[in-house]
Amino acid sequence: MGRYDYNAVDDYGRKARGTMSSPDEKSLREQLAAMGMHLVSQRQVAESGDRALFRKKIKRADLIDFSYHLKTLLGAGVPLVGGLSDVAEQSTNPEFREVLRDIRRNVQSGATLSGAFALHPDVFPEVFVSIMRAGEVTGNMDGALSDLHRFLTWQEELGKTIRQATYYPMTVVGMVSGLIILLFTFVFPRFLSIFKGAAIDLPLPTRIVIAISESFRDYGLYALGVVVLGVVALRMYGRTEAGRLRVDGWKLKIPLVGEVIRAIEMSQFSHFTASLFRAGVEMTQTLAVVEKVMGNRVLAAVVRQAREELIAGGGLSVALRKSGEFPPMVLRMVSAGETSGNLDDTLENVSAYYDREVPAIVKKTFAILEPAMTILLALVVLGAALSFFLALYKMVGSMGAGK
Repeated sequence: MGRYDYNAVDDYGRKARGTMSSPDEKSLREQLAAMGMHLVSQRQVAESGDRALFRKKIKRADLIDFSYHLKTLLGAGVPLVGGLSDVAEQSTNPEFREVLRDIRRNVQSGATLSGAFALHPDVFPEVFVSIMRAGEVTGNMDGALSDLHRFLTWQEELGKTIRQATYYPMTVVGMVSGLIILLFTFVFPRFLSIFKGAAIDLPLPTRIVIAISESFRDYGLYALGVVVLGVVALRMYGRTEAGRLRVDGWKLKIPLVGEVIRAIEMSQFSHFTASLFRAGVEMTQTLAVVEKVMGNRVLAAVVRQAREELIAGGGLSVALRKSGEFPPMVLRMVSAGETSGNLDDTLENVSAYYDREVPAIVKKTFAILEPAMTILLALVVLGAALSFFLALYKMVGSMGAGK
């Protein structure tokens, strides 16, 4: 992957220049063509380590502030280039400030704002570019920026909700797992070694606890190595297209967890589709963008198939229903939106429903896992205590019989 400085022109003769990562010149030409621009000249440049890394430091909060402030400035009548200058200089993130300066330079050179966004795909996601492009075509850039701000704010709040709901339960799960390992690795062996050396026939619970403790001691590192290798192998397999499709299918079938994943994906589908369609993006193009931003490949494939059937003249709700992957409520709302001609409004209702439902599902899932882990720990400790007292009782009984 190399970086290229390039000059390009769109179908209206407007010029644009910038820097983009691409495997080769042919791919660069294709990337620009997908953005509605034609490559005029290019020059490969050395990849700076700092430049390659700084994109990772740009957070969603930076984009939220950017969309809000630019919308406010344009609404107040400030010219686009001046608004970009003001927003860039007010940014507290030096890396993002440099990106905004590059966008301003490209806009000054004749590029559209969406085209300038598209030159930074590692900062501005495709849905961002598509909504902005639709706003430019319809002349409603304020509305497009408002949609972007609302969309990004929703993403940020959803992420915070999920993190808050999962932090405590995951901490509990980690602590319980660590405590179980500690008990079987260090605590139980110190007591059970006494019974193991006694000349008595140990009860079955005691023998089981001793066997588990010895397995932890003798094969614990090997088991850990196997788990690590398994996780690495699964991650590598999941990076292939076929592997990710298979793994994502498994995720949807996991009890409780699959319900959470599906709810989050439905929330994203409805938000993305409603935002793009409301902004004026044609439905087939909307689905093309939504497919790329869906996190689960199985559901993304459903969206792709729906788009193909829509192009062939079919209906969206019918195409989604064929897969069996979309919940009935979503299908009913999509069908109602198609019939009434208010698909964006009905999808917004779906979004509002899942905005409430996702946190509730996450909390319900972990509310079940927490007591389950507590019960598991209690059973482990109770079983170990039972094995200890049974062996002690038998040892004391054998000593009494010996007298």
